[in-house]
Amino acid sequence: MTVRTTQLRDAIAFALAVGATAAAGTGVAFAQEESKDATTTLDRIEVTGSRIKRADIETSQPIFSLSREDITAQGLTSVGDVIQNITANGSTLNSTFNNGGNGETRVNLRNLGSNRTLVLVNGRRWVGGNGLGGAVDLSTIPTAAVERIEVLKDGASTIYGSDAIAGVVNVILR
Repeated sequence: MTVRTTQLRDAIAFALAVGATAAAGTGVAFAQEESKDATTTLDRIEVTGSRIKRADIETSQPIFSLSREDITAQGLTSVGDVIQNITANGSTLNSTFNNGGNGETRVNLRNLGSNRTLVLVNGRRWVGGNGLGGAVDLSTIPTAAVERIEVLKDGASTIYGSDAIAGVVNVILR
């Protein structure tokens, strides 16, 4: 009986040999002994979000956050006026800058329109009931009631829908 060697036979034999060597080469892992005096104190974690289902793996987004101290240091009375001062905000309707305005203040991130910026209050959608075409009047929220303001400067329309093409402003109340 003659045994013929081919490249396929040699490749299969090599793969079987490597597999058997890898399986035999795995060692046993030993657990470390538990030390009783090595305790770790963890910090408090606060999570703010919505009820929208999303993937467990999240990418880093450019989030700009204003704390309560930053807001009170500006000396402004409404959230709309505070948002007008951030650099990501474009030119929007504001009673201070537009003559004859009706007193409303909108947010317009990246100059894509005030109806393309989603406004959340405590993680829930804030709906403008004035017929503003999807835009929200931020002058209705006083700065005294605000704990912090988080601004997502990048588009988040895959999570929140077409209202968040320009970005998301999340106002967290006290």
